[in-house]
Amino acid sequence: MAAPGRRLSPDAVHPRSSLDDLDAFWQRTTVGWHTVYLGLLGVLALIIGSSDDRTGGERLAGLLVVAAMVIIYLLVGRRLLGRDDNSLPALVQLTSSWGCLYALLGMGIDAHFLLFALIPHIWVYLSTRWAVGATFVFIAGVAVVEVGRAGWSSAAAVDALPQWAVNTGLSLLLGLFITGVFVQAEKRAGLIDELERTRTELAQLEHSRGVLAERERLSHEIHDTLAQGFTSILTLAQAIEVVLDRDLDAARDRLGLLERTARDNLAEARALVSSLAPVSLQDATLPEAIERIAARFADETGLEVDLQVDGAGPSLPANVEVVLLRTVQEALTNVRKHAGAHRVVVALRYRGGPAGGATVAVVDDGRGFHPGAATLDGYGLRGMRARVEQVGGLLEIVSAPGAGTTVRATVGAAALPQR
Repeated sequence: MAAPGRRLSPDAVHPRSSLDDLDAFWQRTTVGWHTVYLGLLGVLALIIGSSDDRTGGERLAGLLVVAAMVIIYLLVGRRLLGRDDNSLPALVQLTSSWGCLYALLGMGIDAHFLLFALIPHIWVYLSTRWAVGATFVFIAGVAVVEVGRAGWSSAAAVDALPQWAVNTGLSLLLGLFITGVFVQAEKRAGLIDELERTRTELAQLEHSRGVLAERERLSHEIHDTLAQGFTSILTLAQAIEVVLDRDLDAARDRLGLLERTARDNLAEARALVSSLAPVSLQDATLPEAIERIAARFADETGLEVDLQVDGAGPSLPANVEVVLLRTVQEALTNVRKHAGAHRVVVALRYRGGPAGGATVAVVDDGRGFHPGAATLDGYGLRGMRARVEQVGGLLEIVSAPGAGTTVRATVGAAALPQR
């Protein structure tokens, strides 16, 4: 049921949990409403039945009126506490109940304490606007009955006026206060549900972003490992086909290198599935892993590869070492595909200090390109840049047509701009 004084449409549905809790709380309080009202009527019936100041007919008439109030409440009023948009049935219930109260007062039966139950019913059954008007009218009816019993004199009217004003004022104050409390509770419940929905949406958004980031990471991993491995296998297979009829020893060497490359690619695939670090870093340091990659690149391409390691090797986070290793792999792949180089230098330089850091660079003497040309800044270069930036590093590409290319990735304190 809706809060007192707040009428909702019959099809107003609140799927939100806090408003459902508020409705459940209000439904539980209806038991108290039934108990109080019927209890007061029971007390009134005992008072009338045990009164020695009245004749048997007067007591019977009073008990019949009380019985009518009980029947009206059980048939109509009790059900209204669990419904919305009940203005017409509520007016029937209120008019009948207050009419019975007027009859009791007209008989000289002191039933004023029923106002403690009847006045709240006005605010429970009716909207705020209707409840204000009904309060004036019904309490005015009590004053009219009192004046009528006093003989319809002006003195009686003057005496009844202050009591009517006090009763009306207190009733309005109490009703508006209780209605305001329920309205605020409903607004707060709505706000809580809105916050819960927002938090759920944010969690879903973060989850989606995490999924996208993981997909991007996996795409980079596949590009930097499996795709490059298959490229090497394809290159070796083509080389074997060329020398197979002329030089069996060279073909056997190529076949051995092909087998090692395939095994490494299989190990990378298994490591990728298991979300582990690159196979090269599982049983070797970063310089050793780079040395293996450079040596295999030299064997596959026949190019002269010069490895340079400068400085001691401080411990770097695993994700940083992965980024540096993948940068070397991707840079060498680009040399194989595009550079047309004869010599390649792979350099690893460690930087000391509290923050540490390292730089890897791959330098070739190939044909070079314009770094600003978007058509050449393909997926591999974008992937390298994204990887390096994710660990707070800096990727630099220096090249010019005919002047070779330098790819340099710097992580740690060395990546910060110098002042």
